[in-house]
Amino acid sequence: MDIEIRRGIPDDAQQAVPLVLSAAEPLLTSIFGNGDTQETIAFLTHAWRFGQGQYGCDNHWITIVNGTVAGVVTAWHTKLGAVFDRASLDSVTSFYSLDDAITVLMRNQAYSLGLSPPATNELMLGHVAVSSDMRRTGIGRALIEFIHDHAIQLKKQTLVLDVQLSNISAIRFYQSLNFIEHAINGPFVRFVRPVSFRHSAG
Repeated sequence: MDIEIRRGIPDDAQQAVPLVLSAAEPLLTSIFGNGDTQETIAFLTHAWRFGQGQYGCDNHWITIVNGTVAGVVTAWHTKLGAVFDRASLDSVTSFYSLDDAITVLMRNQAYSLGLSPPATNELMLGHVAVSSDMRRTGIGRALIEFIHDHAIQLKKQTLVLDVQLSNISAIRFYQSLNFIEHAINGPFVRFVRPVSFRHSAG
């Protein structure tokens, strides 16, 4: 199976956004749709096409298999800085009314309490998802190893990610790639893996 990994582009939205949503659907639906899945998809589609920011295509990589988006991942690091934060905010305020934007930002802040951003030596993964019909084919592993190589280029020492404690399948997946539980913060568990580590194939 040929796997191509490339940066996301706005035209990927229709296939990529459902994958981003699937990475943490209850959480994202609560924050951006107040329980409404279609509202959440509409925002994520807007944010993806917006380009920059936390949910923008510019900061995501996608896996293409047979011309179809089969996986997605993003990564954050300290050098993204104020421009990244501003773009994330702009993607919200350009979609919602002022009152709704404030509510969304407050919900997001409430869920973020206790979660620490990546340190200088860390690269943080997020929105890791593979389409349901392509799981257990090595796509998820390929995405993680792609980000591992990206971390080497950025001279990072550790990969980190937060997973909801209720997402047992994701926890087992990361454990299979030698991520180690580092801390529990409310409903999330933080996993870490040294960048120098290469998981053997098999």
